[in-house]
Amino acid sequence: MPSTSNLQPSTVFVVAGEVSGDIYAAHLVRELRRRDPSLSISGVGGPYLAAAGVSLFLDSSLWGTIGWLRAGQFMLVRKLLQIEREIRRARPDLLLVVDFAAFNLRLAERLDGLVPIVYYFPPMVSVRRGDRARKVARLGMRLLAAFRREAAAYETAGADVVFVGHPAVDLTRTRWTPRQARAHFGIPEDAPVIGLLPGSRVAEINTHLPVMIRAAELLQRKSPELHFLIPLASERFRSLINKAVSSTKVPVHIVTEPYDAMAVSEVIVTATGTATLEAAVLAVPMIAVYRLPLLSWLIAHYVLTIRRAALPNILSGRDIVPELLQDRMTPEAIAAEVRRLLEDPARRRQMQADLREVASDLGTPGVVQRAADEVFAVLDRRRVAATSQGRIR
Repeated sequence: MPSTSNLQPSTVFVVAGEVSGDIYAAHLVRELRRRDPSLSISGVGGPYLAAAGVSLFLDSSLWGTIGWLRAGQFMLVRKLLQIEREIRRARPDLLLVVDFAAFNLRLAERLDGLVPIVYYFPPMVSVRRGDRARKVARLGMRLLAAFRREAAAYETAGADVVFVGHPAVDLTRTRWTPRQARAHFGIPEDAPVIGLLPGSRVAEINTHLPVMIRAAELLQRKSPELHFLIPLASERFRSLINKAVSSTKVPVHIVTEPYDAMAVSEVIVTATGTATLEAAVLAVPMIAVYRLPLLSWLIAHYVLTIRRAALPNILSGRDIVPELLQDRMTPEAIAAEVRRLLEDPARRRQMQADLREVASDLGTPGVVQRAADEVFAVLDRRRVAATSQGRIR
């Protein structure tokens, strides 16, 4: 629990670099502020952290890149050095880093020993070659793992880790009944719906959405009753998505309620990543797609120990969700997989049952609260250590 003394408020610097991290960090910040309104929280993030009351040092909402080797990485190095200088200047009581693995790990390495660090959503290590878990463990951060297998891998490596669960368990909630959602989206009650989720990075949208739209056109030729939903990962992507769909005659609805969009869909086509877990919580049948630049794909094959990409498949260790990766991600292949699911209700029901099983292993409700408990525990230890050394401000 937060300190109730008359000492100066604790200061937290948070770093989240992509849309999903921004969202999950914002929910955690709100819980921290609910418990201790005196907390001073600044940092790096996007519109969700800003709306949660974080004073943004830098806006990271458009930092998302795709792959390991891109020109944008040079920009990120400059941003990293900026952030490092600010943290060294401000000396917050706690650095809270959220996801955004390559960036936040490098930042943690450069600040090792300067401030206590809590890593919410530490990088996945159970699927990688090498000793990344031990390298992370040596940094002495408090790791808040979203997956049991990751917590176990880090514990084996000697890391200071606790399994808190995945916040999708708490946050993946619909606003309306399916009938209300259809009315809101302007979709007839009896029209089958396909969700299209190209990803939450600019490069992902540019790479995946044109292929998805072409697949939608192929599907609608044989099934003109189909409607398609594209939920916005962020309002900042609206113009980009509008441009991508402007030339198609397929009935595409761009919406701002991702979970309701998933819930009314018979099938979704989604980029691998967080959305696949959110769909699992909602038990929505899906097809997972992804395409990397060739060199990045070759690096991924070298670094990773598995060939699965969708999180439900990785976590279950089996092929629950069809995956169309790289050259297999074509409009024809996507349309064919969607059609197979639409025409096979028994297969959809089995996939839903398997996805519910995956979701049941993501932890019990209260994930955000447990994460907040850990943040305050580190802050309290910091306060006690400072008091014992006579360094209370």
